[in-house]
Amino acid sequence: MTYYPAYLDLRDRPCLVIGGGGVAERKALSLLEAGAEVTIISPTLTPTLQELSDSGKITHRQKSFDEKNDLSGMFLVIAATDSPRVNIAAAQACKKKHILVNVIVPPEESTFIVPSVVKQGELAIAVSTGGASPALAKKIRQELESKYGPEYAFFLDQLAAIRRRVFEEVGDAVKRRAIFQEIVDSEVIDLLKQGKRGEAELRMKEIAGLKNRA
Repeated sequence: MTYYPAYLDLRDRPCLVIGGGGVAERKALSLLEAGAEVTIISPTLTPTLQELSDSGKITHRQKSFDEKNDLSGMFLVIAATDSPRVNIAAAQACKKKHILVNVIVPPEESTFIVPSVVKQGELAIAVSTGGASPALAKKIRQELESKYGPEYAFFLDQLAAIRRRVFEEVGDAVKRRAIFQEIVDSEVIDLLKQGKRGEAELRMKEIAGLKNRA
C-alpha cells in the first residue's frame, strides 16, 4: 500500500481515543500536543490520563465504546484497546462515517498510520516504512535525532522573526528568496552547534540586511 504523506492541523478538532492503557496514553498526549480536543472512552485510565481528566485537559467517558453514539462530531479516531474485536468494530464504524481512524491492533484496519517523528521546535521530520518495519523507522528516527538537534528549533524561531521583517521591508520577491536561501546555506547552523547563539543571530540579521535596524 502507498500512503499519502500529510501533516494534519488538529487545533481545536474533536479527536477520540478508544482505550485507557499505556498506548492510549501516548496517543492522547500526542493529540494534546497538536492542540486537539481529546475525548477518551474507556472503563479505566492510566494515572496520567486520570490526572488529565481531573484537570479538564481531556474528556473521559467511563464506559465501553458504542459505535452508534460515540463517533458523532469526531474528526479523527484512534482505536487503542487491547481487544482486536473492539478496535475492528470501531474502524468499520469510522469508515462508514468517513472518519479518519488509526487502529493499533490490527493495524491493517487503519485509514491512516502515524509515522515516527523527529521534532525540534517547528521542525518535524516524519519517517514511515508503510507499516512494514516500525523497528527500522525507529532506527532511522534515532539517526536523524543525532543529526538534527535543538539548534534547529532556535534557528527556525529566529528565521520566522526575520522572515516577517523581510516581508515587511523587502518588496522584491526574488530578493527575498535569495536572502532566505543564503541564510539556510550559511554557517549559521554550525555556529549554533558550537553554542554561539549570539553570533548566529547577528549573522542571520546581517544577511537579511537587518543588522543595524531597530
